[in-house]
Amino acid sequence: MEDKDTMKVSEPVAAYSPTTFDTVISYLHSSQMPMETKRAVYLQLQAEVADENLGYMKRRLKEFADLQPGWDGEDAQPVLPEIADFMSQLLRSCNSLEMADWSLFPNVNGTFLLQRKNAAISIGQNEYSYFAEGRDKVMGHDHQPLSIESVMTTIETINRSPNLQASRI
Repeated sequence: MEDKDTMKVSEPVAAYSPTTFDTVISYLHSSQMPMETKRAVYLQLQAEVADENLGYMKRRLKEFADLQPGWDGEDAQPVLPEIADFMSQLLRSCNSLEMADWSLFPNVNGTFLLQRKNAAISIGQNEYSYFAEGRDKVMGHDHQPLSIESVMTTIETINRSPNLQASRI
């Protein structure tokens, strides 16, 4: 007689390959679901991926704010506290979908770099610079006055420019 608290496993657990964003998109395209359902699933998945990316950037920002002098093994400066504060405010102000394709990195001069495919925004103490390149369009400016609104506008402009669309890897 078996103990009712004992559980027998009669078959091995099935192994599944990892699901990626592209795998789900391929499945959606090939499925017989109504278009409205496909769109809802896509938007939900996109939001989940974007939320995870923005959360990751916020966690990394805290790590970057604690970098010590020489963190790169050479002469890198620690991140300036006022720039870390600005980035924290920026990330709190941003829509997660706007930041879905962006990554955050520290610069060796104590500033930050927001980067995505074919675009970068360098955040300094009182100003920022950006550069973006697409199929037939290049845009960028140096020494722009730094504000949450101006950087968010630049991110939105880059994200919405059809010639600068990032492709998800």
